[in-house]
Amino acid sequence: MSVATQRMDAEDLREVDWRIIDTLRDGRNNAPNIAEELDYSRQYIRERLGQLKQADIIVSIGSGIYELDPQEIPSES
Repeated sequence: MSVATQRMDAEDLREVDWRIIDTLRDGRNNAPNIAEELDYSRQYIRERLGQLKQADIIVSIGSGIYELDPQEIPSES
């Protein structure tokens, strides 16, 4: 059974998503660090990371570490 990837466009992204993307532009990171840096709960950041991963904007490289997929970052409007 395959799972369809939900495509996210710039207008679909929340402010926190853009902040996560900006944080990951500086390099790989994990949910606890991003949550602390952006002053959000770990649970909420994990949820948003999951959405960004499902949309192929970021990739999980293992051990809870994420990085941007530079070819998939939507343009801000």
